[in-house]
Amino acid sequence: MIVTCPSCETRYRVDPDAIALRKGRVRCAACGHGWKADAEALTLDEPARPTLRKEPLAPEPALRPAGGIEAVKPHEVVRKRAETRRQRSRKTVEGTGWAVVAASCVVVLGAAWLFRADIVETFPRTASAYAAVGVPVNPYGLEVRNLRATPSEDAEGALIIEGEVVNITGRERDTRPLRAVITGENGEVLVEWVVMLDAVSLPGHGEEAFRTVLADPPEGGAELEVVIAPDPL
Repeated sequence: MIVTCPSCETRYRVDPDAIALRKGRVRCAACGHGWKADAEALTLDEPARPTLRKEPLAPEPALRPAGGIEAVKPHEVVRKRAETRRQRSRKTVEGTGWAVVAASCVVVLGAAWLFRADIVETFPRTASAYAAVGVPVNPYGLEVRNLRATPSEDAEGALIIEGEVVNITGRERDTRPLRAVITGENGEVLVEWVVMLDAVSLPGHGEEAFRTVLADPPEGGAELEVVIAPDPL
């Protein structure tokens, strides 16, 4: 017959004669609870057993995912997680590397722009590269600015030409002669002359004013230009 513990509900197959000898007193081997078995609840259809023992429970069937999908093994989950972390780390490293490359390019381009005059002075062939991207560079680091021409009040017909020479770099530069040119409507040179500066050198971003007088300007002059002379005259 079968006896169920009222405390933990563990079921046992027992011999009715053994219970009769103990006057119905039994004790659960699982939780230690003792009670008196009810004779009316006993079932005599089960085969008798010589002693009390815990009824073995049938093993639970292995659970499987619905749809026929195989269960994922624990070590496969760990491997996939590790691979995911490696991929994220690799992408982070690659992203950082490209960011460093981009920042380096920005720094190089910025330096090439700020120190273009120094670069062309050291490497004259780079002047063509700057000109190709629309940035002509004066290799001497000097520029002529605020050029203006006015008739002279002292000498009739004379032309006064004035302006400033500016050091466009951050370091001291030696001054150079200036080349003044008046051209005609077709671009032909009508007259040209040299203008010398008083200062031997200019400090970084320094400037010096110049003034020259053309006593007899040519007829048909269309354009006046004053530039840094390419070679010492």
